[in-house]
Amino acid sequence: MNLKKTLLLIVLLLVAFWAGAQDQSYADCLMKTASRWGAPCEKCEYYKEMYKRDHSGTYQIDLQNSCSDMIEVKVAMQEENGNWRTFPIKALGPRETMTAFACKGTGKYMYWVRKVNDTEIILPSDQEILSEYRSR
Repeated sequence: MNLKKTLLLIVLLLVAFWAGAQDQSYADCLMKTASRWGAPCEKCEYYKEMYKRDHSGTYQIDLQNSCSDMIEVKVAMQEENGNWRTFPIKALGPRETMTAFACKGTGKYMYWVRKVNDTEIILPSDQEILSEYRSR
């Protein structure tokens, strides 16, 4: 009888572990690996005297998928005027990285993550981000 109880306990623990793995938050898969102030950014076109490009306010971050599953990521970076620069949804494979930027950044950023093809989690649209998080 003791062997049956032990086997039943092991089976229940395995089922509980498997069920918990299904509830993984994929937001934990995305890690900031680097951030930079003032780094050159091709898409930021601010100029100072003598038509020299000014990147002093540019804020960039590198994000990496640290999980073994493919994920989809939506990123928004805050500009100093309170608006959010949004980026299209990007699929990242394991260990793959992406860079996001704000030309006149505040250092604030947000991201939303889901497993690829997860239809239960809906990533926000650009319009939802711009209206919901205005001046936050």
